[in-house]
Amino acid sequence: MIYLNNIAYQSIDFITNLLFFILVFIIIPQIRIKSNVILAIVASITFSFIDLYHDNMSILLLIISYFFLFRHYKLKLINKILFLLTSIFIVAFSQSLAWVIPSKLFDIHSQMILILLCSVILTYVLSLSFLYLGIFIVNRWRKFINFNDPIIITVLTSAMLILFIGFLSFTTISRILKIQLAYIRINVILTVIIFIFIFLGTLYYIAGYLKQKRAIRELEKIKENSLYIKELEDNFNDMRKFKHDYKNLLLSLSVLLNNDDDTNAREKIKDLLHDSTINTNDISKLNNPRLFKIKDELVRGIIISKIITANNLNITTTTEIDTDLSISRNDSVSITRILGILFDNAIEACQKNSDPTIRFALINVENATEYIIVNNTSPNTKIDLNKIFMNGFSTKENHNGIGLANVQELVDKKPNFFLHTKFENDEFTVILTIEKEN
Repeated sequence: MIYLNNIAYQSIDFITNLLFFILVFIIIPQIRIKSNVILAIVASITFSFIDLYHDNMSILLLIISYFFLFRHYKLKLINKILFLLTSIFIVAFSQSLAWVIPSKLFDIHSQMILILLCSVILTYVLSLSFLYLGIFIVNRWRKFINFNDPIIITVLTSAMLILFIGFLSFTTISRILKIQLAYIRINVILTVIIFIFIFLGTLYYIAGYLKQKRAIRELEKIKENSLYIKELEDNFNDMRKFKHDYKNLLLSLSVLLNNDDDTNAREKIKDLLHDSTINTNDISKLNNPRLFKIKDELVRGIIISKIITANNLNITTTTEIDTDLSISRNDSVSITRILGILFDNAIEACQKNSDPTIRFALINVENATEYIIVNNTSPNTKIDLNKIFMNGFSTKENHNGIGLANVQELVDKKPNFFLHTKFENDEFTVILTIEKEN
């Protein structure tokens, strides 16, 4: 058993407590404010005195002080527990490891002060090394693993809790048997072995969980794309039929009007309208004849169908279409998919306003074409422009948030596609800019 005089014990206890707070401040820099730093120093000194009379009583007070650090910063409880366990374990394990090395190099009876000094320095070096190594690994893996996922956080916390309990059990047994110094070496080895197994097990579980999530997401994308392609096909067929009926109507009218038969012309118009596959009342709501002059059939079809849909929902729509627009066949399908998703979101969002409005513009700019969709929203709506195109994010209740993520994915695949968003005065604006091919 290791025995220290009161001054040495209190000094090591203070330094250890202070190290715990230092690690916490590194992990969560948001709580590193002046009042918390003062609290950490005062608490470390106070708890070192308490431990002189009540061994290990400071652990409970240390935990209470830890949670008090978050009085000005809100963090989920599971995250607080994970960071608490991580900090305590790193300090405790580093301290044990730091005792093993100098005890092998120096005589524990005649060179205790030197051993203490070396162990303190090594504790700090090892703790900071382990922590920064962990932060480095997390940052490297962040592109593959979402560490904000509640399931992943829970798994990591459980793994750390098991590791901490195992280490604490070994330490407690060594003290009860009064073979602390000899058992420290075994404790360190067993902890490392347990850590390896827990680490591999946790990694395997997370990998399986992420694989399952990717599979579900891919299935949802396939389902959504299939439905969307079917909608595009239906819209295209409807527009093609309308174009055919429209030409027949004009041909019939020209013959009848040339014969000055107004009565028969009116009757013929009624017959043709009755047989038309497109509701001409919907078509009549379109307030810009230039919509029909968009040369690309898919793009024209999706714009007209979505504007008709908006009009049927009593949404006020306005359109601005430049003349002499050129749309590359290579971009046609991507543009159609993107516009469909953006229109769907605009239609749903503006219906929350008492006076729903959508403005659409298709304009030429220097060496590019811009598709602009502006919709109003309900008053006091909050939209985080940094998150709306993230996979799984949605402002709509019970919605999977895949649509806008698909938009971002489609844009990323095209080097000449650029997306810009703006939200102000309860109006959401999205601009799809497509640079013209040389």
